[in-house]
Amino acid sequence: MKKQLIIACMVLMALPTLYSCTKGFDELNVDPINILETTPDRLLAPAMVNSLWPGMSRNRSFNNELMQVTVSQSDGDNTVFRFAFRANWSDYLWNAWFVQLTNFKQIDSLARDEKMANTSYQGIGKIGKAWLFSNLTDIYGDIPYFDALKGEQGNVTPSFNRQKDIYLDLFKQLEEANRLLAANASISVSSDPIYKGDVTKWRKFSNSLYLRLLMRVSGKAEVQQEVIAKIRQIAENPTEYPVFQNNTDNARLLWNGGTSTTDPYTSPYVNGIRAQDFRGPAVCSFFLDNLVAWSDPRYVSSTPYGSGAIGRFGIAQASGGGWFGVPSGYLPGRGDTKGCYFQSYDNT
Repeated sequence: MKKQLIIACMVLMALPTLYSCTKGFDELNVDPINILETTPDRLLAPAMVNSLWPGMSRNRSFNNELMQVTVSQSDGDNTVFRFAFRANWSDYLWNAWFVQLTNFKQIDSLARDEKMANTSYQGIGKIGKAWLFSNLTDIYGDIPYFDALKGEQGNVTPSFNRQKDIYLDLFKQLEEANRLLAANASISVSSDPIYKGDVTKWRKFSNSLYLRLLMRVSGKAEVQQEVIAKIRQIAENPTEYPVFQNNTDNARLLWNGGTSTTDPYTSPYVNGIRAQDFRGPAVCSFFLDNLVAWSDPRYVSSTPYGSGAIGRFGIAQASGGGWFGVPSGYLPGRGDTKGCYFQSYDNT
């Protein structure tokens, strides 16, 4: 009896606790500083930076090794310079760029919202999508396009489309981007790491990209006549279709927004790029030997630029002097000592 009384008292004591645990569940673990809504100006800079650095990174770690420009000193398996590729070498750009495509889509769609309508951000969103989709189809061929970027609607298995159909629609998107940017709606300078709010230069970028894509299919008989006519129209109508005139029009990103003599690798939106990653691999002997044999002026500069005496994009001599690299494809355990390497500026 005493035992039952003790149990009953414990249950009664626990009831208020159980009751209190049912309150306020919808208010728990709510981040008070989390951003639930965004605007086009907040998305543009991160989308651009995070679209550029995967290509920059892959060029360093894959293209350079494959083309015998650099060689990593590793005895491990799955190294590019031994032509042993892991699956993630192939899908890396796919995964990175499709994520950013959703951001460019959001820039476009948010800029069409009545509360924040802005034709320039709409045009820039379309440029970003056209640029990344063209890169993806150039690399992979047929890709999801017309049904892509519809995860919010529940479509997580979009069908693939032919490269031809993708290109033809990219032309339409860039045509529309040019029309939207012609309105010259102002955009935030701080939101734009590429052109600092210069809408005219975005328009030049759009039409220059348009020309590039037209040129790529100009040899295809089935569209040749229409494509050549459009190229002629763009070339003969600079007011309607402004294009790049000189290097000041280039779409480029200075990674810290500073001058060309400062660290190009830092960004407030990405921390996956380090200066030491670029000087880490050895220069490949195939590449360097040819530069030396041809007396190519680019491999050494008497007036290096960067920080002090560091030629940021030059090649550093081997320890003790001299110009020699490491042969690509060496057997494990038989690699030469690291000789020359690409210089890179950092803040250390």
